[in-house]
Amino acid sequence: MFSGQIERFVILSAPRSGSNMLCTMLQSHPDILCHHEIFNPKGVFYALSLRGGEFSVANDIRHRDAQPLSCLERIWQLDLGHKAVGFKMTHCQNQTVFSRLLHDSSIKKIILERRNQLKVHVSKLIAEQSGVWEDYGVSPPQARCQVKVDIQQLQTDIALNKSYYQHIRDTLHSSGQEWCEVEYEAIKTSSQQRIVLEFLNMSNAPLIAQSRKQTPRDLREVIANYQELLCCDEPALRSQLTSLEG
Repeated sequence: MFSGQIERFVILSAPRSGSNMLCTMLQSHPDILCHHEIFNPKGVFYALSLRGGEFSVANDIRHRDAQPLSCLERIWQLDLGHKAVGFKMTHCQNQTVFSRLLHDSSIKKIILERRNQLKVHVSKLIAEQSGVWEDYGVSPPQARCQVKVDIQQLQTDIALNKSYYQHIRDTLHSSGQEWCEVEYEAIKTSSQQRIVLEFLNMSNAPLIAQSRKQTPRDLREVIANYQELLCCDEPALRSQLTSLEG
């Protein structure tokens, strides 16, 4: 049982950027307890192994939202013997907690970003259509669905994500904090994993992802208006359409 000072951390990521995958990878390390979205408006999502059990930092959503900072402290207190404890947050979640996390230099920040913003958007559309926001491979894969990409909505989503990440980096930079950058495209490489573990002062160990990707490599499989987008006068968009990143 670990009785020293734990490393506290938070994963900051736009939705559909691989944060569930990163959470399960970190949770696979024997010294790390990594929850998912504790402050999701629709639920309190603990580490997979603790769901459905007695573990709790809040009685329910109403309790969590009424006392968000008390619940935040309970996350760190209930370390279950681990040397590092953390969770993830996306934008549009509890702003009181978000601000506290950003300005507390003792909490380590891992910024996870996906370069291909088109795949971020398509992943969101697929999740909205299928109703499946988390896929951990315990059931048969979902049948491939097709979605239509609205260029204006895509650009709105890209701008929102860009603003979110810029705010985080500007805040951390202005307060002299260090943080760890993680690219979704390299999340399964040993070099990227080693960087994250060193940042958390954890021993190097292979990290195993439990979540399953929902967006196929070839976007022609799911974008109903793929050819229309190819004709769009946006070179960056055309490049992302043909990208084969995972």
